[in-house]
Amino acid sequence: MSRRRVALYAVAAVFVVLFGGRWTAIRYTEAAWYADLGLSGLYWSRLVHDLLWELAVAATATLWYAAQTVAVYRSIGAVHLPRRVGNLEIAEAVPRRLLRWIALALALVLGIVTAATFSDIPALVALYRSAAPLSLQEPVLGHDAAFYVARLPLLETLHLAALLLVLFGAFVSAGLYAMTGSITVAERRLRMTPHARTHLVVLAALLALVVAWGFQLDAYGLVGGGGSADGALAAADRAVRIPAAGALAALALVVAAGSVATLRLNRHGLLLAMWATLAVGAVVGRYVAPYLSDAWGKPDPATQLALAQYADRYSRAGLGVLDDVRQEQPPVATALPPESLDVVRRALEGLSPWDAEPGLLDAALNAALSDTVRPRAWSTTLDAYPGPGGTPALVDLAVPETDVLALRRAARPTDWTALHRGPLAWAGDPVAVSAGAAGGGALRFLAALDPAAGPSAVPQPVARAEGRIRFLAHGAELAVAGPDEPAPAAGPSGLRLGGLLRRLLLAWTLQSPPLLDRRTSVSDRLIIWRDVPDRLQRLYPFATFGAPRAVLAGGRLVWMADGFLASARFPLADHVTWNGDEVNWLCAAYVATVDAVTGDTRLFLRPPDLTFAARLAAGTGARALPSDSLGPDLRRHLGYPEDLFLAQAEMLARHRGDTGTAARPWEVAVPGGAAAPAGEPPAPHATLALLALGAPQPQLWRLLPLADAAGNALVGIVAGTTRPDGRLSLRLLRYPAGAYPTLAAADSRMALSPAAVGAVAEAAGPQGNVHRGDIAVVPVAGTLAYAQFLYATANRQDVPLMPRGLTVLAAGRLGVGADPESAARALGSARESATAESGTSASLSQARAAFLALDSAVHRGDWIQFGRAYETLRRALGVTVTPPHRP
Repeated sequence: MSRRRVALYAVAAVFVVLFGGRWTAIRYTEAAWYADLGLSGLYWSRLVHDLLWELAVAATATLWYAAQTVAVYRSIGAVHLPRRVGNLEIAEAVPRRLLRWIALALALVLGIVTAATFSDIPALVALYRSAAPLSLQEPVLGHDAAFYVARLPLLETLHLAALLLVLFGAFVSAGLYAMTGSITVAERRLRMTPHARTHLVVLAALLALVVAWGFQLDAYGLVGGGGSADGALAAADRAVRIPAAGALAALALVVAAGSVATLRLNRHGLLLAMWATLAVGAVVGRYVAPYLSDAWGKPDPATQLALAQYADRYSRAGLGVLDDVRQEQPPVATALPPESLDVVRRALEGLSPWDAEPGLLDAALNAALSDTVRPRAWSTTLDAYPGPGGTPALVDLAVPETDVLALRRAARPTDWTALHRGPLAWAGDPVAVSAGAAGGGALRFLAALDPAAGPSAVPQPVARAEGRIRFLAHGAELAVAGPDEPAPAAGPSGLRLGGLLRRLLLAWTLQSPPLLDRRTSVSDRLIIWRDVPDRLQRLYPFATFGAPRAVLAGGRLVWMADGFLASARFPLADHVTWNGDEVNWLCAAYVATVDAVTGDTRLFLRPPDLTFAARLAAGTGARALPSDSLGPDLRRHLGYPEDLFLAQAEMLARHRGDTGTAARPWEVAVPGGAAAPAGEPPAPHATLALLALGAPQPQLWRLLPLADAAGNALVGIVAGTTRPDGRLSLRLLRYPAGAYPTLAAADSRMALSPAAVGAVAEAAGPQGNVHRGDIAVVPVAGTLAYAQFLYATANRQDVPLMPRGLTVLAAGRLGVGADPESAARALGSARESATAESGTSASLSQARAAFLALDSAVHRGDWIQFGRAYETLRRALGVTVTPPHRP
């Protein structure tokens, strides 16, 4: 055997080992992981399904390219390559057998590349097969919405694949013909052999058929979220683009038939004329005519109104707010009667100072706990649990996890054993914090979530089942459980490391060489893919899951995550931005649970059970349990998914149900001081509040205010909650424009209040720090209450920021207190704000508070706050400053 052949075999062997061995190791690890979960059947059915479709795509593409390359091969008479023998140069004929193998190898490579490019076809096939009707038929082309959501994506992908196959087939064939001399340019004229001409004309006819298919899909794409009016249909779409798509499809069919006919007529000019006509028609029909219709046309007002009504109805239906949203117009109160102050106090107690400031809660928990073993990444969940007397109470359930990213950034590397099988591998004991606004700024820990349990200043873990918390909400490294640790009674026990070959495959997949040395043994059990988001995405790849939430159910710590189905192909609907993508269909169809100790993972349908979602899960081999399988402990913690709520609020702001086309859209109101990256608008935040909005018992509501188009006044509040049966309930509270200020106006008014500035400055002192939280808007007592928590610390170096006050603005009055009770009392005793804040007879305490705010701003270098405090001090002293005269 020659050296060249030995080297070739060696390179091929290395290639197979590196890529094939890696693929084998990953498949082996996945199979072992699924077997540990008791889901071997699910894994193998998915693997076979995906492999069969990928092989089908690869085989189809390979056969197609082989047909092109072999067709070129058959037209070749002989190929000669120059070869030097001594001082002579001869032309040696290449064996035809070698040419045939080269043609087949080229086809195989192109087929594999095509299969890798369209690796999403198996998932789209499963989606296509799950297309249960959504019971909403669009009136333009007469298809159910499920056709656009589930079937159109596969059709568009297959069309793209067919288009690329034809184009690349023509390119490869033309290139090979040019290389072999079947296509030449002589005397400025293109010359080709009859075989090459027949081959390329047939490809041109096939291309015309694919183009005709594409024009037909364009009409579906326009209706299914591809219109020019933010995804919804415009007048030009209905009048020009859709009819033009049908006409162009017919023209492309004529070009396909004419292209075949030119083979007998031998008229190259006719072929070029037909394709030029198709190209001009495509440009005119797709771009020129619609542009002229938009610019100069006068669409029928009735058509415009009908399209606007379609956009309103289908845009709201795509996000689930067509029939469920309930519009109300609460009365507007111009004054706050004394008897309603107790209602205001209870509403303020339903707010949490940690809702919009989770980072401050993390810092406070770190300061309260004496655990110095790990850098913590807290997973905190704000929820309602039964309180004293059975009344719901706000509780923050916090789980301390190891901050793996902080360990990686540390100067000294962390010991592998400590990180993967020591205390750092597991989460700490969960703690519960009474999260209501009552009780001042101190952390109040709960020993147990029981109505009889009272708060304590000493942190202690919440009662839970025995066993370490092995499954986490944040990114987690693999963990190793020794043979002396008992396996959980339910759920996965871990992958036994076993012999050398098994450990090699696991270490290769997980990129963890220590699994091969003495730091592990054959009897150890390996727990992999422990973070909940990664775990759910592997088990249920057909859905997108939100951030996991920690709940206590039946004495066990359970992670819950909302599962979403999203699409940009819902008919006649415009788009919203969701998780960085533009979507116009969003459904919170699933709820996934993961036991934090055992890892037992289940998928439930969220009420109402959507047939489409159940069929989609079944089509991928997963089992989605019906919603009535959720126990009462889990059902009460379903909550309203924030991701869905924000998208629904944005859509309601655009389509609030007003008839006619003259109504201007609203916008989601954001706090004036909200932090956002440069060049981006502030992100909205939905307030969680425990309120009794027309119900005997308080419920956990999500609230998000809406402003008018100019952003000058608050015009509504979107409110969402979960019913006792688990269904979502959405309300739109509408207020007359001009009755209530925006968040920015309320923020400025609170910031310039001497009472608020003084309260925070006295709490912080000259060496402290001050922070004002976001503003929450709460409908209460026939009016709107604007609440803002104030945070301060007397020592910015060692003591974290804690809630030190609450500012409330309601019915033109402003009250400041340390808690909701004192703030409500101050609100009742306050004069009308226009009078209270315009006087010049300031007290000494107000001036002292303003000076402390000035001093604190100087130490922080916060010159904006310094200017505000300066103006407050000037008003408190009653000094009028005359602007200097400038010539």
